[in-house]
Amino acid sequence: MSHILIAGLGDLGTGLAEQFLAEGHRVSAIRRGSHCPSGVELYSQDLLAGAAMLPPDPVDLVIIIMTPSEFSEEGYLKAYVRAPQTLLDALAAQQPLPPVVFVSSTAVFGDVEGDVDELTPPTPSRYNGKVLLAAEEELSIRSHCTVVRFSGIYGPGRYRQIDKAARLARGEEALPSAQWTNRIHRDDCVGLLKQVADGWLAGQEMPPLVIGTDNVGGRNLDVLQWLAQQQGLTLAVPDDAPAGKRIRSQYIRQGHYTLRYPGYQDGYSQVLAEKERQVKR
Repeated sequence: MSHILIAGLGDLGTGLAEQFLAEGHRVSAIRRGSHCPSGVELYSQDLLAGAAMLPPDPVDLVIIIMTPSEFSEEGYLKAYVRAPQTLLDALAAQQPLPPVVFVSSTAVFGDVEGDVDELTPPTPSRYNGKVLLAAEEELSIRSHCTVVRFSGIYGPGRYRQIDKAARLARGEEALPSAQWTNRIHRDDCVGLLKQVADGWLAGQEMPPLVIGTDNVGGRNLDVLQWLAQQQGLTLAVPDDAPAGKRIRSQYIRQGHYTLRYPGYQDGYSQVLAEKERQVKR
């Protein structure tokens, strides 16, 4: 069995850790807090203060899933550039660096219009995309690395679009302009990361870049209208052509990973049911 180090044990990291543990792998993790699944060897620390604690035994794979403490350029630099580099510096003092799986975002593509996939050159226009692209490049220089760029993540506990649809239907917000919307369910984020990680652990030659999206996309207005209808509300939307980027994953299209939720209806139905259970409690 392999030894995996997960830096960032939030929702996705926790889901990954549970799957690795169920298969008998050894899982170490780094996070600022103290909560973790049973069986994880936790090294609770803030990497911005230095990597004071690391597993004493060799690590076969590092998975980096960082979250900024603040949504600013400085917050992104700390989370995506400084913390990962601090970790790799400390790990490199103990062993040859293992492969790295780094969670990034399709924000690196910027405001490009039309179809986007793994072959599309990134052209970030905002600080978040620029910092993420810089982080991707630095990590790829240091070690064998697969960058996984996720589009909008939805799933359990993520009610923003559901609540927005309700507000729109009640006339509490102005209807947004028609845009392409791109998403991936939280469970598919975990599943895709697990598939990429398994490839590295099996000694396969993994690609440097994978896009994580449901390959369905669609207009934001259609999604919002459907979400309103599921809540017993009516939302009229115009038949305007969408602007923006429509994101596709060639990696998924080629059959390397099978989506559990290939469209938003099944995925959001799960989230709506969860939200209803929360309201009834």
